[in-house]
Amino acid sequence: MKNLLSDEGAAALARLAQEPALYAFDFDGTLAPIVPRPDQARSPGNVLRLLHTLAQVAPVAVISGRRRADLEALVPPAVRYRIGNHGNEGAPGGPDPDELHAVCRGWLEQLRPMFAENPLAPEALVEDKGLSLSLHFRLARQRQAVQAWLQSCIDRLAPAPRVIGGKLIYNLLPPGSLTKFEALAALTHMERVVEVLFVGDDDTDELVFAQAPEHWITVRVERERGSQARYFVHHQSGVALLLERLVRDRGQAMERTERSTSGS
Repeated sequence: MKNLLSDEGAAALARLAQEPALYAFDFDGTLAPIVPRPDQARSPGNVLRLLHTLAQVAPVAVISGRRRADLEALVPPAVRYRIGNHGNEGAPGGPDPDELHAVCRGWLEQLRPMFAENPLAPEALVEDKGLSLSLHFRLARQRQAVQAWLQSCIDRLAPAPRVIGGKLIYNLLPPGSLTKFEALAALTHMERVVEVLFVGDDDTDELVFAQAPEHWITVRVERERGSQARYFVHHQSGVALLLERLVRDRGQAMERTERSTSGS
């Protein structure tokens, strides 16, 4: 991985600004810092302002594991695509939401007695997102024990979920669910663009990094050994600097196009 805020990264971003492109971001850990509880997450004000400005001059998507309703409250309305549940809520061509919802209801029924009978249960959090579930153990005092117990609970679920890890979390997707990569590919087709920038910070985003075409600019927040992203920024706070550069480069590219058009 290369530093996106290096000279080489800056050149790649400047080239991107010259082309029709989709700018896509994860939310938690990318546009907002990781917090102990999901309902506490908020993007800094400067990030929201820059995201709004970018969305005025280019198609922007936020693709998150969160519910779409959460994103609509947390992300500026100027953002064209607010895609929830790992791509299964709001992306074109997704699976039947009623089927995903029914699977998640069944999992919750199966988890209820497991949580009722285990003393570790209060240290875990089940987040019901309608079309997927997340099991959090960030607040656990006995973190390794809780993690192992949650894994044993997951192993007992039917139908077997697709499990995607994260930062002290297990994301459970019903069979047939989209991933963020498939949702992003559908958006590029809808927008009729070839160039894409995608920024994320955890295992759900690695699914995009691993499958992205070579010309996409993929960015990992915080350098991670083994990540398949092509670039990184050192910290979540660096996303604001990245947004500033994207806004500036896109604005300059549009000005050059306007001058060229008016002079011809």
